[in-house]
Amino acid sequence: MTSSNGLPRMSDPLILVCLAHAGGSVALYRDWQSRLPWFVQARMLELPGHGMRRSVSPHTEWPALIEQLADELLALVGGAPFALFGHSMGSLVALELMHALRERGERAPVWFGASATISPARRKHETHWLNCSQSEMIACLRERGGTPAELLDDAEFVDFMLPILRADFHLCGVHPAHIAARADAYRTMPPGMSNTSAMLDCPIDVFIGRDDPATANRADVDAWANETRGPCAVHWFDGGHFFIDTAREAVLAAVAKALLLHGQPAQRAQPVRGVAA
Repeated sequence: MTSSNGLPRMSDPLILVCLAHAGGSVALYRDWQSRLPWFVQARMLELPGHGMRRSVSPHTEWPALIEQLADELLALVGGAPFALFGHSMGSLVALELMHALRERGERAPVWFGASATISPARRKHETHWLNCSQSEMIACLRERGGTPAELLDDAEFVDFMLPILRADFHLCGVHPAHIAARADAYRTMPPGMSNTSAMLDCPIDVFIGRDDPATANRADVDAWANETRGPCAVHWFDGGHFFIDTAREAVLAAVAKALLLHGQPAQRAQPVRGVAA
């Protein structure tokens, strides 16, 4: 049997967990459920300090953030097969969640969609975002696009958003140091443990805007393939950093095809390769 878009139907639903960009909210995905194939259930994982969780203090350290989100992710999927999709900073968070789940001996996602960011191994280490000037932060936001100019000119809006933006940009900036520490931890695991590689097994599809200056270097984008032993494909779309909005139909079509390809029931049954809980 096939669905209305001509793709084969699958008997079991697949949960797609979505994570948003720095300073953003999972409202970015508000209409994804209605546009994805019937076998996909879109669910949102909002970071502390963002969106409806704005009253909660944001994290500025990776271990504490991922420890909390890993618990929330497991509760969200409830043992069902799932996939992850992250836009910009959300891609880094999703990557860390996969490593955290593997270290816990939990089920791995069947697929990971990394959007609007270069390979984490190619990112620059930056430590200044918590204390940088307001003008530098605004200049960065203007370059990336996605935030209306009138909002960036609104002092009240900027004051409201600055704490969460500082926290998020800081996390992105120090991520290279975090992955270096994780790699050291893998290298020091006791002999005989199967979970001794910094590489994942999950298939990855990378989504990039052709006009996004943050991902202009194709070698930095292609380096995502070094994060997994599974297949990795790169998809280019018209638009800048927020092509996920401007090229939404094309993005959703690519996501749907990837989920169909990698979300088959036989693949979903595969246990995670990792340290036993």
